[in-house]
Amino acid sequence: MMATEDIEAGEVIVSVPRNFLITNESLTKLYGTHSLSPHQLLALHLVLLTRDKQSWWKPYTDLLPMHFNTMPVNYPSELLSHLPNSLKQETMQQKDNIHTDYVTCLKFCKSKQLPQDITAEEFKWAWLCVNTRCIHMTVPDYLAKGENIALAPMLDFLNHTTEAKIESGFNIRTQRFEIKTLTAYKKGEQVYINYGPHDNLAMLKEYGFVLNENIYNFVLLDDEIWSLYSEVESKKGLKIKKEILEGSGYAGDYSIKKNEISFRLMAALRLLALDGTTNSGFDRRVMDWHDVVMGQIEYINSDNERKAYLMLESVCKQLAVKAKNELHVLSQKISEIYPKAEIHPFALYFSIQIWKESSEIIDQTLEYLSEKLSRI
Repeated sequence: MMATEDIEAGEVIVSVPRNFLITNESLTKLYGTHSLSPHQLLALHLVLLTRDKQSWWKPYTDLLPMHFNTMPVNYPSELLSHLPNSLKQETMQQKDNIHTDYVTCLKFCKSKQLPQDITAEEFKWAWLCVNTRCIHMTVPDYLAKGENIALAPMLDFLNHTTEAKIESGFNIRTQRFEIKTLTAYKKGEQVYINYGPHDNLAMLKEYGFVLNENIYNFVLLDDEIWSLYSEVESKKGLKIKKEILEGSGYAGDYSIKKNEISFRLMAALRLLALDGTTNSGFDRRVMDWHDVVMGQIEYINSDNERKAYLMLESVCKQLAVKAKNELHVLSQKISEIYPKAEIHPFALYFSIQIWKESSEIIDQTLEYLSEKLSRI
């Protein structure tokens, strides 16, 4: 979407009248009472709209994407297996969600005497259209079960950048969904909106693309940290320390970013670095750990701190090797290993980009840890 003239900060750049919004409320009037979620209903409606060649909405449906082959949910298993574990798990969950919604909608069609020959692929395409293009309504819909979302023609063709600053929502006075830019544009420049503070793993899973420079990128280490706990602790010790983390709200979400190690990650490592749970004085040391978590002291002691950083260094070194191996496979040997796999070139490019970013974050973290350990 390009600026046809200069746009000042504070101007409304998109204004969609209510009767052009496809909402749960408008579809309930069409299909009657139902138990579907807004996402399910919008996806089903989109399938039926595209089948109607005389539909008033045909100009809109004709402009929707033909496929979503750059999204992990559509990757062949040969490529899906090379994604980071967290993204792989979330993608499998998304596949399950789509299948569950498909089955639910088929039951709804049967109850309402609507077409029941909808294919799984047809529904998946519509589900992903909704997932990638819906807006979140700011007016309550008391009939909606789940998130109050809608489809808004034209608005969904604006591209994303983290630099864009906007305000958006349904204007009750004008009865329109409006987007106001807080960023000025010159005539001929592309106009952007901001989808939110998403890292590239989330961007790829939800929208099917990544950004070259994304300030929100991070590497999740949950699997590695829990594996480390299982290796270091006895079954009893693992149970006790896991209960401590869960009770304190520090179980999981362990990440590293460029120039940043999450506090949650350090909390888990400092607890793991405490002497075994059967040793005398363990309760006292756990109290010290709680003092660190509460911000009353900076760290437990230099020995505990060193152990925590050494364990993180070990984890990062292993992950650095894995990242480089994945890059080697994806960048150098893809044609040899998957000669028959139908892989979209952008899907491959984005997968490589994900591992490059992870590798950079891990390498920076290792440099930081080396410097940190030299001073402890």
